[in-house]
Amino acid sequence: MRTDQTQFKTTSLTLAIFLCTKGQRVVAMTKGGYKKEFAFIETPALLRLIEKYKFGPSEESDLLVPVHAYEYARNELLDRLNE
Repeated sequence: MRTDQTQFKTTSLTLAIFLCTKGQRVVAMTKGGYKKEFAFIETPALLRLIEKYKFGPSEESDLLVPVHAYEYARNELLDRLNE
């Protein structure tokens, strides 16, 4: 794996789940007490998704996520954290 790529890191589980449902892949996870940190490769597409998640209007169609995809991503991330 290349190490010269910039990573976006977040401690927000809901943001990490959202990004996963939109096709972004978690490249690293760090567990430290109550805070869990999720790292993604920083790309223009990732940054656009983060911008929409944080500041987009709630009726934005790109913010909608199928419930099954959300649950799958949530379970996947939690399982990886508990390994």
